[in-house]
Amino acid sequence: MAKYVFIAVLFYTSSLVLAQENEADTNRFSLKQAQEYALIHNYTVVNAERDVSAAKKRVWETTATGLPQLSTEVLFQNFMELPISLMPANSFNPNAPEGEFTELQFGTDYNTTAKISASQLIFDGTYIVGLQAAKKFKELSLKTKKKTEEEIKDGVAQAYHTAIGAIKNYESLEVSYNSALTLLNETRVMLQNGIAEEQDVEQLQLNSSSLENAFNQAKRQVILAQNMLKFQMGMELQEQLILIDTFESLVEMDEESSGLLTNGFQVSNHIDYKLIQTHEQLLKLNYRMVKFAFAPTFSAFFSHQQQNMNNTFDAFNGGKWYPSTVWGLNLKLPLITSGMRLAKMGQAKIEYEKAVTNSKQVEQSLILQAQLEQSKYNMAYDTYLTEKENLALANSIHNKMIKKYSEGVVTSMEITQSQNQLLYVEGLYKKAIYDLLNAKSTLKKALGNE
Repeated sequence: MAKYVFIAVLFYTSSLVLAQENEADTNRFSLKQAQEYALIHNYTVVNAERDVSAAKKRVWETTATGLPQLSTEVLFQNFMELPISLMPANSFNPNAPEGEFTELQFGTDYNTTAKISASQLIFDGTYIVGLQAAKKFKELSLKTKKKTEEEIKDGVAQAYHTAIGAIKNYESLEVSYNSALTLLNETRVMLQNGIAEEQDVEQLQLNSSSLENAFNQAKRQVILAQNMLKFQMGMELQEQLILIDTFESLVEMDEESSGLLTNGFQVSNHIDYKLIQTHEQLLKLNYRMVKFAFAPTFSAFFSHQQQNMNNTFDAFNGGKWYPSTVWGLNLKLPLITSGMRLAKMGQAKIEYEKAVTNSKQVEQSLILQAQLEQSKYNMAYDTYLTEKENLALANSIHNKMIKKYSEGVVTSMEITQSQNQLLYVEGLYKKAIYDLLNAKSTLKKALGNE
C-alpha cells in the first residue's frame, strides 16, 4: 500500500513540476512573440476589433433600409364614453331655432383593428451612395485597426527594448559590484599584511557602497520596465514574464534595415496614406450624396387591415370583421428649398477639396518622414559602432589597472576612477544600443513595413 502511495505522490509532484515548467515556457517571449501576443490581448486592439464588427453591422443596417419592410399592428379600443359631436338642430328639425345644436354620438364601444403593411424602396440616390459610404466606412475601420496594430507593435518594441536594457544594466552593475567587493576584500587582506593603506580600503568601500545603491535601483527598474511591457502586451501585471531576446541578438545589422529606402519606398503602401485616401473617398461620397438630394425618390407600399366594431366585445367570438386593402406608389420630388440644398452641396464640395489637399500633404510628409528616420537610423548605427569600440578599450584599460593595482603601481583612487570610467562607457554603449533598436523600430514604422 505504501508503495502505491509513493508512486501517486511522485506522479503528482512530477505533474506539478511539469505544469510549472509549461507555464514558464508560455511566458517566455521574444520580441516578435511579444508583439504577436499584444495583437490579440492589447486593450486598444481588442476595441479596434469591436469597431470593425460595429462597422460591419452598420453596412447591414444601411443595406436593410432598401430591402422590403414589413410591419404588423393590432389596436384595441374601448370607449368608456363615446365622443359627442354637435350638429345644427335645424338639419334634423326645420322648426328648430337658428344656433341650436343637437348632440350626437357616433361609433361603437369596442373597436379592434389588425393591420399588416409592406413597403419597398424602388429608387433613392442617397440610399445608393449611402450604401457605398457604409462599405467604405467598414474599409476605414479595417485600416484603422491595421494602424492600431502597427502602433501597438511599435509600442511593444519600445517597451521590450527598455526592459532588456534594464536587465542589461542590472547585469552589468551586478558584475561591477561583485568585482568591487572582491577588490575591497583583497585590499583589506593587503591592509592586514601592511601592503595597503587604510585610505585605500575606505576609497574602495565608498565605491562599493555607490555601486550597491545603483545595483539595488537597477533591480527596481527591471520590475518597472517589465510591468510596462506587460501593460503594452495586455498581460496581467502579476503574471511572470521572461524575455529571451537580448541587446546583442536584436542589434545585429540586417539587410532589411540598411537598404529599406534604396530598395524603393512606396508611399501608396503606407497605412497612413491608405487611411487619408479612404477619408478622401468618404468625403467624395458625401458630396455625391448631397447632390442626389435633388433627385426624386420612388417607393411602393401595400396595406391590409381587418376591423371589428360592436357595442359588445366579440372580436374573437363570432363578431364581424370589416376588411380594407390599399396599395400605391409614392413619388417625392423636392422643388424649392430656398437654396438650402445648394449651400449644403457647396459645403460638401469644399470639404472634399480640402481632403484632396490633405492627401497630398500626407503623401509628402510620409516621404519626408521616411527619409528623416532612415538618416536617424544610420547615425544611431554609427554611434553604436563607436561606443562598442570604446567599451572594448575601457574594459582593456580597467583590466590593466586592476593588474597594476595588485602590483602596487597605481592607487585606489586611480582604480576607482577606472571603474567609474568603465561604468560611464558601458552606459553610453547601452544607450547607443537602445537608441539603435528604437531607431530601427521607428524606421520600420515610417516605411510602413511589417
